[in-house]
Amino acid sequence: MTGGVCFRDDTCETRDILDFAVTGAAMPEGHLRLRQAVSLAAKPGTVKFGYNLYNDTDEFADIQALFRRAGFTVEQEKSRYLHEKPAALPASSAPLTFKTLAEEGEQRFVETVRQVTVGTLDRTDAQDARRLGGERAAREYVETLKSIDFDPDRWKLGYRDGKLVGLILPQRFDEKSGAINYVGVLPECRGKGYGLLLLAEGTRTLTEAGVAKIYADIDVANKPMAAALERLGYVFMSEEVVLGLKTTS
Repeated sequence: MTGGVCFRDDTCETRDILDFAVTGAAMPEGHLRLRQAVSLAAKPGTVKFGYNLYNDTDEFADIQALFRRAGFTVEQEKSRYLHEKPAALPASSAPLTFKTLAEEGEQRFVETVRQVTVGTLDRTDAQDARRLGGERAAREYVETLKSIDFDPDRWKLGYRDGKLVGLILPQRFDEKSGAINYVGVLPECRGKGYGLLLLAEGTRTLTEAGVAKIYADIDVANKPMAAALERLGYVFMSEEVVLGLKTTS
């Protein structure tokens, strides 16, 4: 065997490549095998394939070039951060108070995702909102996150003096690892330090649940979020590129 590709459905229109591997000997023609695999994996409603490639291998540049030869383009450049025990538990998130999805209901969270996407520094989120419309993009994003891990007591809306300011959606991957998979602040509440407090609450939620490694992937342009992560003890791990391929299948 010279390589392999593992796919999963993201939304009804998009499929993600969960894992990709190819031997060095197969690299020169790897893009042809990748295109063949994508063609076979496309469903009647598939319009796009995506792959998140992390710079944790010596073949990072070669694999990125292979995907480009296969027709993929770089849609976003990201940075991966890690919070790992024995990093200190973040300080209190006061003056914010929090309500869970179990308390507020899923539609409230979908609407908040739509609101915080306005003016976001995350390029793929902004592109999805323009392409699908804010409501549909938010709904599909929430459904995608639910398919990864869904605990209605861990997903939280943050309030200041009874007014909604943003949300935090921390998730577990397994017993010891998880991620700050989504954090957002309403446009009118930005620049007031709420992102830091929301991140602190998400980090505390996972840490108290026994998660030892917490990952956070952010757009390289999101300097405020990078600064907040570093203040909470997260350390930079690696570069990441989000690759995409549109298909007419």
